[in-house]
Order: sequence, then structure tokens, then C-alpha cells
Amino acid sequence: MPGIAEALTGVYDAVIRNAVYHPDYILHEQRMHLRKSQRKSKNADYFSPVVEFGELAALIKDTFAFYTALFSLYDRCRRSFTASFKNVFLHDLHYKGILELLFDNGDGLAGFRVYWPNGSYGEYSRAESGCGGQNIEFNPDGSINFMVDLYASNPGMFSPLVERDTSPNYPLCPGTNLRPYWPDELAAYKLALG
Repeated sequence: MPGIAEALTGVYDAVIRNAVYHPDYILHEQRMHLRKSQRKSKNADYFSPVVEFGELAALIKDTFAFYTALFSLYDRCRRSFTASFKNVFLHDLHYKGILELLFDNGDGLAGFRVYWPNGSYGEYSRAESGCGGQNIEFNPDGSINFMVDLYASNPGMFSPLVERDTSPNYPLCPGTNLRPYWPDELAAYKLALG
């Protein structure tokens, strides 16, 4: 999607960013004077340590427009999951983990929880108050690994996490008396709430 890279290039100016972040500029007579750097002016097409306020204002306006559009799309994407995926559990076929998508009060996608048949679970959620995670780790490439607690010492056919001749023990959904289960017919399902 080259248009995104082009839009980012249009709103990000590393020289101005560094000058502002490291208080290394002076505002004087409708200009921003960079103390230790120069940048190529888009308006004048030459390098200078001076940024006219008109050019600075245009950069700020374009930046706000870009981020307003970006966060609007992000919010729309988060809310698009609500109708089809709220309280729906999907399945991991090897370990028999069950995935629940988590939603905030505004019905926007806010995280996930994975229930394991040995009574443990992993979770990541994001809220205005901050982000939280339990029994997960983030890999350098951005992917996620789950910590599934203890493997069975003598696993049965159901999962490497469940001892032979025992039943799976999925944890309760927090704040409820509902417990996910592995269905006889492999399909996503909704737990009956209340």
C-alpha cells in the first residue's frame, strides 16, 4: 500500500521532530529557527535552518488530518467485530485452546483471552486505563506466544495439556459462572450469558 508510505512521508519531518523533542529551536518573528540542523523547505526547495510559520502550520494541519483519518479507520475496524464475534469462541486444534475476543463498553474490540484445557488461560486487553497481559509473550517479530502452564506428564489423546483418562478443565470466564467447553462438533459457538 504505497499510498500509506506517501502519506506518512508527507506528515513526518524528522528534523522538526528532533528539534521539538530536544528543545533545540527558537520561535521568533513568525519563524521557527533550528539551532543545530537544517531541513529542505518544501515551499522554497532549498536547505535552511529557518521554517516559516506558514509551512509549519501546513505540516501540523496535514499531520492532524492524517492521524484523524487513521484513528477513525482504526476505531471503525475495532467496532466491525462486534456483531459477528461477541462471545464467540474459536478453537486451536492441537492444544484445544479456545479463543474469546474481548470488547470494551463501546463494543470495540479490546483484546482476547485463550482458555486452555488444563485450567490456565492467557489474555491481552487494552483499555483507557492501560494495557494488560497474562501468560503471553511478544516475540521480536511482533507475533505472540502463549504460556500454557504445565503439560500433562502422561497426556491422553485429547490434548498434550490433559492427563490421560481425565477430562479437560477449562477455567471459568472471569466474572461469570460460565465455562467454555470443547464441542462435539467442531464449530464456533456462543456461551449462554445469564
